[in-house]
Amino acid sequence: MADPTILRYLAKHYRDKIVCQPNMKVWELKKLIKDELDMYVGRSIVHRARAKILKEIIGYVHAEFKRLYDYRDILLQTDPGTTCVVKVEDQGEGKLVFNSFYVCFYAMKKGWSEGRRRIIGLDGCFLKGICKGQLLVAVSKDGNNQMFPIAWAIVEVENSFTWTWFLKCVTHDLELQDGRDLTMMSDMQKGLLKAVSEVLPESEHRWCSRHILANWSKDWRGLERRNNFWRCARASCVAELNFHLDSLNMLGNGICESLLRYNKETWYRAYFNCDRKYDIIDNNMCETFNAWILASRHKTIITTLEEIRVNMMERIGKLREFADTWICDISPIAMKVYQDNMAQSMRCTIKWNGEYGYEVEDTSLRVVLKHCVNMQAQTCTCRSWMLKGIPCAHAIVVMHFKNLDPINYISHWYHKSTYLKAYSTFIQPVSNMQMWATSTNPPIEPPP
Repeated sequence: MADPTILRYLAKHYRDKIVCQPNMKVWELKKLIKDELDMYVGRSIVHRARAKILKEIIGYVHAEFKRLYDYRDILLQTDPGTTCVVKVEDQGEGKLVFNSFYVCFYAMKKGWSEGRRRIIGLDGCFLKGICKGQLLVAVSKDGNNQMFPIAWAIVEVENSFTWTWFLKCVTHDLELQDGRDLTMMSDMQKGLLKAVSEVLPESEHRWCSRHILANWSKDWRGLERRNNFWRCARASCVAELNFHLDSLNMLGNGICESLLRYNKETWYRAYFNCDRKYDIIDNNMCETFNAWILASRHKTIITTLEEIRVNMMERIGKLREFADTWICDISPIAMKVYQDNMAQSMRCTIKWNGEYGYEVEDTSLRVVLKHCVNMQAQTCTCRSWMLKGIPCAHAIVVMHFKNLDPINYISHWYHKSTYLKAYSTFIQPVSNMQMWATSTNPPIEPPP
C-alpha cells in the first residue's frame, strides 16, 4: 500500500512537470525522481502520482473551457473597447465545442493607432501542455524598437482559414482597410501568405530573412557563405547589394541564382519601402513574444490567456517608467544607431554643389561608394536615412558642414512623446475565476 504522504508529495512536487509534459511515461517520471531526489520509488506509486496529477489537470481543463464565455464577458466589462471573440461549433442538443478565441485589448488598439510604426509581424506557435492547439499573434514595434503585441488568438490548427479569420479580426480592430501604407512581416507559411494577399492586398509583405537562410543554406553551407548572405540582405541600396552578390557568386557555381529565386522585394533591404521607418529584415518581434510567453504556453487555456494579459498589463507600466530613464527625448536604440553613424561619418569626405546637393564619398565599407545627399528633400542615395528615419553617416557629415544639429532630423517615431502615446492606456486588473459571478452563459466543451 502506497504511503499517502509520499503520494501527495510527488503529486505536488511534479505537478508543473506533468503539466508541461502530460505524455511523460511512468518510467521517465520514475527516473526523474531518482535523479532529482536520489530516492527509489516503486512503479505503482509513480503511476498513481502521475494519474492523480492528470486527473486534477483534466478537471481544470474542463472547468476553464466551460467558462470561456464568462471570461470573455469579464474582459469586456473591465476593459471597455476591447474586442474578444469566442468561436464554437454547435454539435446539436446544446453541445458547444471550442474552436477559437481572439482578444485585442483597447490599450493595444489605441497604442498602435497613436504611437507605432505601420508594420505588423505575424507568427504562430504551438501550445505545449495538455491543451493542444496554436497561438497566433500580431506584433508591432514601439519607438525603442521593442515588441508591441497587438492581438493574439488560440486556434486548433494553423492554416489559411484560421490565419484569414485572425487577420480579418485584426484588420477590423485597427481599421487597416486594404493594407495600403502598411508593411506585414512573416515567415513563408503558405497559409499565411495566402491570407495576407486576400485580406490586405495592398500591403507590403516582407519575409523573415532567417527562414530564407535556413532553407537556402541546406544546399549552400559554410560560414563565409552565411556571412555573405547577411551582407546581401542588409545592403540598403542596389549598388551595395550588387557588390555583395558578386562576392557571393565566387563561392559556388549557381549560388546567386539559387538565392535570387526568392522574391527580392520581400527580403532584400535594398527594395524595402522607405515610409515605415523600419528596416529590420527578420521577424524577431514575434519570436521575442513567443519566447516571452514560453512558460504560459504549457498551461490550461484561461490560465494561458490570463498570464499573457497580466504580463502585458505589467509591461505597459514598466515601459512607461523606462521612458523616465532616457538621457534625452530620443529613444536609446535610436541614439545608439545615431552614434554609430556619427562615428562612421568621420571617414566620409564631402563636395557641395552650392545649393542643396552634396557628394559624399564613404570609405568605411569594403567598397568605396559615392552617395548623393539632398538636404531639401532629406534623402540620400544609400537609402539608410529614409529606411530608418535616423540620419545616415553621409547625411550627418553634410549637416555638420552646414552647422546643423543631426539629432533634430531623427524621425518623430523615436521621440519620447510618440513612445509614451503607445503606452498611454492601461490594461485593467481582472479577478480570478472563483470570483466571477454565476452566469447564464452556455458551457463550452474542449475540442476532442
